[in-house]
Amino acid sequence: MRKPRIQVKPYPHSKTHKFIVDLRAFGKGRKFFKTRAEADAEAYRQRTLLERHSRALIGLSQREMSEIIAAKQKIAEYGETMSDAVKFRVDHLEQIRRCKITVAQLSQEVLEAKRKDGLSTRYVRMLGFYLKRFAQDFGDRSIASITVEELDAWLRALPVAPKTRENYRRNIGVLFSHAAQRRMIESNPIKFTAKPKLVDKPPEIFSVNELTELLNAAAAREPEVLPMLAIGAFAGLRDAEIRRLHWNEIDLARGFVEVTAAKSKTARRRLVPIRPNLAEWLRPYAGMTGSVVPVMARSKLERVRKVAGVRWPHNALRHSFASYRLAAIHDAPRVASELGHTNPQLLYAHYRELVHPDEAERYWKIAPAAENVVAFASA
Repeated sequence: MRKPRIQVKPYPHSKTHKFIVDLRAFGKGRKFFKTRAEADAEAYRQRTLLERHSRALIGLSQREMSEIIAAKQKIAEYGETMSDAVKFRVDHLEQIRRCKITVAQLSQEVLEAKRKDGLSTRYVRMLGFYLKRFAQDFGDRSIASITVEELDAWLRALPVAPKTRENYRRNIGVLFSHAAQRRMIESNPIKFTAKPKLVDKPPEIFSVNELTELLNAAAAREPEVLPMLAIGAFAGLRDAEIRRLHWNEIDLARGFVEVTAAKSKTARRRLVPIRPNLAEWLRPYAGMTGSVVPVMARSKLERVRKVAGVRWPHNALRHSFASYRLAAIHDAPRVASELGHTNPQLLYAHYRELVHPDEAERYWKIAPAAENVVAFASA
């Protein structure tokens, strides 16, 4: 069998393009030319390609050849080959082809999974807030098609403070982490986005005088909310843990508050010791049943705050406990355990030297006045 040849042939079916170079024997089409000289030049170029580079390059135009050379040079700057680049691109497109689920669809799947995993309603609601905002711009997109560059640009364009931007970054990372676990994507692209620079501000806490005013105001005006305030200040429970706490989980006789695994943020049971002054605040309530937090607690707490005339920074009770407790005993692992932290390093970094030892001594002596104890017992 004769080998196919690249040659110029006349083409009588066109008034303008009277010559062709027929490449069909090489799996390509035909090229048409107005003059014999143009056709001969192209035939020579194609024969040269065949001799130097094999049949694969037959039929490529001058522009396509230039693009290949430019791409080869560009990828070589990164120590990669054309094969590496093609493999990366094909893998990316294959992921997109395999994963047709959109951001909006996956968001609903993630929220439902978190509910079934037993995460709190508050957490699921907050996660849903961030995912809903993300879906406004990417909802119809395949999860596998979204790039690091797009995520970086979107996060930087948010008209929010750096801390809020980091909250978006962390919560949207939950979405992509789920996709990676389901093998919809190779890895979580959020990990490669830029972290906003956050100013390291010390946590805001109550002064000894402020907390004293707050507790005394509660005793005088809204004694029902006093236990939850005292437990937050002197046992350091999280707000959500206090809202779930029942009186049968407070053991004054043995001196501890039990935070069950079902009610703990970390899903781990812990026993928090009841310090002597906390015992004094709680003793008049011994024998109570049901929830520690009364109905309409929020409005009652706001009335107490106004009577006391103090600011109420976010998580101030828990932050106060951590600060004054660490200053009193200088034992970060122990305080971290009481707080329900898994790592004492974060605690030590944030609360070290925030409170003077003499203030810590005053803090742990805050106790109810004798007349308040009588009032509690009557109530």
